[in-house]
Amino acid sequence: MSEAKEIKEVKEPREPGTGPGRRKTVRKGMFAKDLKLLMYGFGDVANPASDSIAVMDDLVMDYITDMCQKAARVAENRGKVRVEDFKFVLRKDAKKLARVEELLYMSEDIRRAKQLFDEKEMDPLEEGTTTTTTAGGAASSTPAPMPVAGGSTASQ
Repeated sequence: MSEAKEIKEVKEPREPGTGPGRRKTVRKGMFAKDLKLLMYGFGDVANPASDSIAVMDDLVMDYITDMCQKAARVAENRGKVRVEDFKFVLRKDAKKLARVEELLYMSEDIRRAKQLFDEKEMDPLEEGTTTTTTAGGAASSTPAPMPVAGGSTASQ
C-alpha cells in the first residue's frame, strides 16, 4: 500500500460577498448622489471633489457591511437576521438606537395610514348614506335624512 501524502491547500481569506455560487457585486458610487447632497448640507461646497465622495462612499459601505455582519453574528443560532439584532448591535449608541426606533415607528405609522386609506378606497360609501362612528371606533352607515319641501328634513 502506498502512502498518500495529503496536501492541504492554504485558503486565503475571501472578500465578503465572494465565493462559490456568489457573484462579486461592485457597488462603488452607490450613495454618491446622496452623499454629495449630505456633504453640501453639512457645509461642503455644492460640488465636492469626486475623490471626497468616493472616500465617503467607501466609509458608508464599510459601516453598513460591518453592521450587517455584526447583526448576522448575533442571529447566527437562529439563522435569520431580524430588526432586533440590529437594535442589539446598536444598544450602546443611544443616538443611533433612538433614530432606529423613530424610523421604525414612522414606518409603522405610514403603513397604518396607507392601510386606512386603502380600506376607505375599497369600501366607498353609497350616495345618500352617512357614516357615524361609535364609541368603540366602529363605523356604521345609515340612510341620510330625506329633504322635505319647505326646507326641513324627515327621517325614514
